[in-house]
Amino acid sequence: MHVEKYEKSAVGHMLRHYNRTAHNIGNREIDSSHTYLNYNLCNHDKSDFEFYRNRLSEVKCQRRKDVKTLCDWIVTLPKLDFTKSGERVFFDTAYQELCRRYGERNVVSAWVHKDEAGQPHLHFCFIPVVIDKKKGIEKVSAKEVLTRSELRSIHKDMSKVMTECFGRDIGILNGVTVGANRSIAELKLQKVQEELTRARQSLEALEALKGQSIIDIARTIKKRPQLLSDVTRAVKIAMGEEVEPIQRAATKERGRYR
Repeated sequence: MHVEKYEKSAVGHMLRHYNRTAHNIGNREIDSSHTYLNYNLCNHDKSDFEFYRNRLSEVKCQRRKDVKTLCDWIVTLPKLDFTKSGERVFFDTAYQELCRRYGERNVVSAWVHKDEAGQPHLHFCFIPVVIDKKKGIEKVSAKEVLTRSELRSIHKDMSKVMTECFGRDIGILNGVTVGANRSIAELKLQKVQEELTRARQSLEALEALKGQSIIDIARTIKKRPQLLSDVTRAVKIAMGEEVEPIQRAATKERGRYR
């Protein structure tokens, strides 16, 4: 489990990403042929964004641009032998526990994604609402909802709920220990670093062909077919089509790891 928080300006894009209505989805790990397997545990009579906008209008929310108006708990299915019904029980149980903690009235969507690489996972998206102690009214405050105490206890509490449900400890991913004591942030950073390495190799391939005639280039590529894809990638990088997204991803992941 880990949580993300978003400002109002990012909400529309994120909700479209969750329900897969976003155009030009850039996540290479999404297999669109499996998107039909995704499902939403939260059903409203409105679209996700309409529900978000209506619920937000019912509570006090500061107008600052940096206010986090949407939170997303990502709950990943443990790597165990779950049957199809067992998997559904897992996500239903997680959904009910999160509704109990954050209020079902505040839940915008709860999409289970099965079309991405890795394990199926739940995006539990909600507006962080608390009662203003002075005024006695509802207000948006991610800081007061996701306190340090809350972040420390939720994994333990969710693990307990799952143990009671399945009759055994099934393990809840907490974003700290993955594989050989490596964090999710470390794994993502490694992936970005690998992308940067491939980018450098592409540029080196382009440099290696510099000054050669077309015939010589063709002969070189015939001997080393991988050069063609490296050169193609290098051209895209030179035109600014790939290097900036890679750099942004690297900066973002380094920031999270720190």
